[in-house]
Amino acid sequence: MLETEGDREARQRIEQAQQEGAITLDLSNLKLTELPEAIASLTRLQRLDISYNQLRELPKSIASLTQLHLLNLSHNLLTELPEAISSLTQLRQLYLNNNKLTELPEAIASLTQLKWLNLSTNQLRELPKSIASLTQLHLLNLSHNQLRELPKSIASLTQLQKLYLCDNQLTELPQALAFPTELRWLNLSTNQLRELPEALASLTQLHLLNLSHNQLTELPESIASLTQLHELDLSNNLLTELPESIASLTQLHKLDLSDNPLNPDLAAAYEQGTEAVLQYLRAKA
Repeated sequence: MLETEGDREARQRIEQAQQEGAITLDLSNLKLTELPEAIASLTRLQRLDISYNQLRELPKSIASLTQLHLLNLSHNLLTELPEAISSLTQLRQLYLNNNKLTELPEAIASLTQLKWLNLSTNQLRELPKSIASLTQLHLLNLSHNQLRELPKSIASLTQLQKLYLCDNQLTELPQALAFPTELRWLNLSTNQLRELPEALASLTQLHLLNLSHNQLTELPESIASLTQLHELDLSNNLLTELPESIASLTQLHKLDLSDNPLNPDLAAAYEQGTEAVLQYLRAKA
């Protein structure tokens, strides 16, 4: 295959990194269709950016980069990850967003130091149970996929603080609500949720909850347990009323009820702002 300008540039950057013993390498935006095998020689690399290329697969030689802390593979054409990724046990940040992944290998269980995993804008239909091994994760972005359900094993991610699940095909949440209880941010917008389980009450550390663009007709009384909630987005649902218990959410500063068929009294209160809604609910209690 003829060497392109991008291939030459990549080869030169790899050679230079070799000579300098570099720990950072940027191969982004070079229109690469494959990763040069010479990348395997850069065993000291800690940060590798290969984003915005045209990679369809990764070479097995990626396994040599055992010191990587950050790997950016976003905006490529990857349909799968090689088992060799299991060798990258020092990874802290892994960006795989905007690819064409349909599944994750069980080998992802080896990446036990990951704190940041972005898998948004792929074609994932399910998550492997092995995701439970990523116990150091602080952020997991699964938005813009095709997930229909969540594995119970996600509850094992006890350090998780931000979870993005918007624009999937979730129709329900498990009654046991297998979410890590330390969550601060939870985005479930643009799914097909019709109801929420009472077990929502376990997410007592939530600061932001986005439930917009679903099919909710009511909320559980247990939402009153989310005492740290600052923002609640319920826009574009089928709500006519709110549970009176929401009035006890003293930290709530932003409430979005737009594009719901609210009853006239609640709609009038909403026009005056969040505090007016809370006062309306207190008056009803």
